[in-house]
Amino acid sequence: MLTYFYLAVAIIAETTGTTLIGSTAGFTKLLPTILTLSCYALSFYLLALVVKSMPVYLAYAIWSASGILVVTCLSVVLFNVHLNWQTILGLTFLVLGVVLVNIFGNVH
Repeated sequence: MLTYFYLAVAIIAETTGTTLIGSTAGFTKLLPTILTLSCYALSFYLLALVVKSMPVYLAYAIWSASGILVVTCLSVVLFNVHLNWQTILGLTFLVLGVVLVNIFGNVH
């Protein structure tokens, strides 16, 4: 169960870094740059721990899809981004894809 906790924290760190990256002004502002890079470093470190006990294809599918969904939601809430139906459909397919990978993704 600790694996899923690490994965959740990795997702939070990655999405925080992605949200902060705009405030770095091309990595010219020191504090936002340090925070962004620290979030990414923590995220990759935790992802490396996760793949010790979870197949990398499964961990990466969950991590990347969750990151896309969280950043999209944050963009709607924080930056007033409006989603069209095509984007919503694409996000739905993304979730469906991760579910299918979880159910049927056996690597031999």
